[in-house]
Amino acid sequence: KTLQATPETPAMSTEASLTPREIYNTLNQDVIGQDQALQDMAVAIYTHLIEHSTGNVLLIGNSGTGKSTIMRAVERYFSQARGHEKFSTIIRINANLVADLASRGQQSNIVMDRLARQAANILGENANLETMREYVAHGIVCVDEVDKIRAVVGGEPNVKGIVAQDSLLTLMENEHVQVEMPYFENGSWHSRIEPVNTEHVLFVAGGAFEELYDQVFLRVTEKSGADKFYKLVRRADGSYDRSFVFDLGQHVTQEDIFAYGMTPQFLSRFDSVIMLGDLQAPHLVQIFRDTADAIWPRAVEYFRHGGITLTITEDAAFLIADMAASRNRLGARALREVFGSIIKQLEFDPVATELVRDQGGQQVLEITREMVETGRQGLGQDS
Repeated sequence: KTLQATPETPAMSTEASLTPREIYNTLNQDVIGQDQALQDMAVAIYTHLIEHSTGNVLLIGNSGTGKSTIMRAVERYFSQARGHEKFSTIIRINANLVADLASRGQQSNIVMDRLARQAANILGENANLETMREYVAHGIVCVDEVDKIRAVVGGEPNVKGIVAQDSLLTLMENEHVQVEMPYFENGSWHSRIEPVNTEHVLFVAGGAFEELYDQVFLRVTEKSGADKFYKLVRRADGSYDRSFVFDLGQHVTQEDIFAYGMTPQFLSRFDSVIMLGDLQAPHLVQIFRDTADAIWPRAVEYFRHGGITLTITEDAAFLIADMAASRNRLGARALREVFGSIIKQLEFDPVATELVRDQGGQQVLEITREMVETGRQGLGQDS
């Protein structure tokens, strides 16, 4: 079989969603293979919308499992949901920046001031002070690479990480924070310092916590060994292969996260600690072909500009996914590495490779399993 061009992603509903199930259905259009994580995120968003309580969320997962994709899906949800405009102020900030600024006493300002600037961008000339306060007080702060602000690194205290955790903790403790609030009045923009209570600001933090996997694995296998972690894993074509699988989410405890370097006080401010599972080969096939930023459609478009129709056989796509799945610590990012080992050799002068053939007056370049096998050898894998 030869796979055709990727169909368009289904349009997302812009109607206001009032149940966790409806929120999940919207987020699920963007995120592949993380059903439980999305269900937990949908509940957190629903709780945020009804102002029941602040259900801050901590996302833990290997690189490429979808932490940033989930955050983008949340941004997209609020950008299109009707009836919840005051919740639409969302910013993303890197934890390393928070750590750097926290060491200089500027941490609260940068987070909340960015929320205020984003609210002003959304509201434009409708940004009166009352509306601005409401939008900022119901905003969402996404903190990337939160694992980089560990309180302990290499067995030694990490002062920057401790200060950064304390600074974010202050914001998450329903404090009144002084915010530089831009507002539009009498035909021009003004600014003044306004107190904002952070009770209804939702914090979504995410990190790979790379050493946590090895830390928990060693603890769990110290007495019982590792043999029990060999399982049947589904390949891209639906068949099964016996592979070693250690599911961090089934074994990690809060004590493990404390030992990693997240302080108990900081961790206690997260109602949900969501563990993202490693992506399996069938998920990676979907991510390769069918998501909004999929690699395959971009490659098809690149060659189309050169007058060449790019196709791929089904077994070649399956092998790419299987190879990427074997790099479970890279997740979806492994697709780029595996596919890149094949396509980079063709992008400069595909005709010179003599792989382009005339088919009914069209110039066609087909990616085959044999080509993927050659790429596998280039990546240092057995064929």
